[in-house]
Amino acid sequence: MTFMMKRLTKKLCFYFVLAILLVCLFNVLTSKNGDTEIDLKQYDEIFKTYYTYSNDSDLNGPKVSMDNSNLVRKLREKFLVKPIEENKGRRTRYNLIDMSLIDPSMGQAAEIAKIIDYTKGGFFIECGALDGETRSNTLYFERYYGWVGLLIEADPLNFVKMLKKGRRAYLSPTCLSVNPYPEIVSFLQRSNMGRIANDEVVEDEVISDDYGKKKSPIVNVQCFPFYTYLLALNITVIDYFSLDVEGSELNVLKTIPFDKINIRTLSVEFFHVKEGDDGVRTYLEDKGYIVTGKVTRQDRLANDYIFAKPSALTQNLSFYVT
Repeated sequence: MTFMMKRLTKKLCFYFVLAILLVCLFNVLTSKNGDTEIDLKQYDEIFKTYYTYSNDSDLNGPKVSMDNSNLVRKLREKFLVKPIEENKGRRTRYNLIDMSLIDPSMGQAAEIAKIIDYTKGGFFIECGALDGETRSNTLYFERYYGWVGLLIEADPLNFVKMLKKGRRAYLSPTCLSVNPYPEIVSFLQRSNMGRIANDEVVEDEVISDDYGKKKSPIVNVQCFPFYTYLLALNITVIDYFSLDVEGSELNVLKTIPFDKINIRTLSVEFFHVKEGDDGVRTYLEDKGYIVTGKVTRQDRLANDYIFAKPSALTQNLSFYVT
């Protein structure tokens, strides 16, 4: 009798554990499906809100100056998502894929940290922000040292992901203009390799092979000059500007009125720039910047110059490798 009871107990325990596992599996599967539905719904909402343009022809084109008050208002009211607000004295937690990764950049953040005193906070702008986490050059400063800033990402597929990360920065579903005026451009949706379609750049051979076999999706995106963002945010000092837009970097830099603002440090990707790395370097050196470092990787996930104003340096010039 005792033996039969033991066998019965073991079976009941087995079925009980199996039932728990099945319930857990069901919850996982249904939650994933629910997330997918929410993603699709949110994408549709984001697209209708930020990527459907009408009655904007009078605020685009060469006749609209970058400091036009109506343009500044348009950007501020329609194309800036405010940072995550504090909730009952506690900030909303980050929702990152890898919470244990301290610095997701490919080395750019470490180079900037050599230049300025980053521990006291600062203001950043990151264009080509992707999803706000993957290879982010600014997340380290924001998450651990209280920096604030602006993340600009043109691709709606990436922007929807970025909205969920809990970043404590302004978010903008737009692109930096390659001209000193606002315009709507055709944007190639290529995940982390998206770019303005009509700008002449140097394509990576691997990219050309991969995307040459299929036509990249294209979406219309509103672009604003760099200076317009600063006016919309009432900012004149940028401690760190991260620029990675797959080949349009130099054209973007040429639109910036450096005499009106103070960009203390920059990381600029040069690999796809038509004029090459020397073109980027020469232009910013002529603006008074010095090269303090260069970040490159064999897998081409980083090909950046690090620039700084001499006044921003915390070490003697000889400390930096140029």
